[in-house]
Amino acid sequence: MNEKIQQSVFNKSRKDKFLFVLTLPKAMKDISYSLPENRDQDHVIPDSLRFSVYGVVVPQVRVGSGEIRYSGQAVKFSSHSRDAYDNVTVNFTVDNRFNNYWVIWKWLDIMNDDKSSVFMKGTDLPTSESMFEQYQGTVTMYALDEYNKEVMKFDYEGVVPVSVGSIDYNYRTTEEIETTFEFSFSKLTPTLL
Repeated sequence: MNEKIQQSVFNKSRKDKFLFVLTLPKAMKDISYSLPENRDQDHVIPDSLRFSVYGVVVPQVRVGSGEIRYSGQAVKFSSHSRDAYDNVTVNFTVDNRFNNYWVIWKWLDIMNDDKSSVFMKGTDLPTSESMFEQYQGTVTMYALDEYNKEVMKFDYEGVVPVSVGSIDYNYRTTEEIETTFEFSFSKLTPTLL
């Protein structure tokens, strides 16, 4: 039986149909745990961020061009090289125990300790692993159809958080706390599913 559904060319994708999956780097996996009752200053709950992301942008992909000027005209050609990607900002709602905020903060703290300003304070890196493998993660963002089936995925490699957004407390509102984190990455690979 053919599983494919015949689709009209007039069907459009929706902005609210996506799934964001963050895979933490080795340095974060070493300090992760799965039980909320084990919560402490030195550990993170890795899945806490997945369920609170409500917005993310797939960045522009650009292959630059060059030109050769001759006799009042210009011949354009491809550079055959992608420009560096812009950083990606992810919007998320802070959970009531700040577990998801703590994941990003701790990741930033591993790269630059808040007290001594060094990378992975107090740990010895194995000689077989590069420093990049220790702190770079991956992100996969799935685009979903109207039936919540995955139709495309965007794989981000070499993911490193560069900031976690501010939190604005206010006695005049009872809204949930929303903030952002920003990450840089090295490679983006889209795949049709």
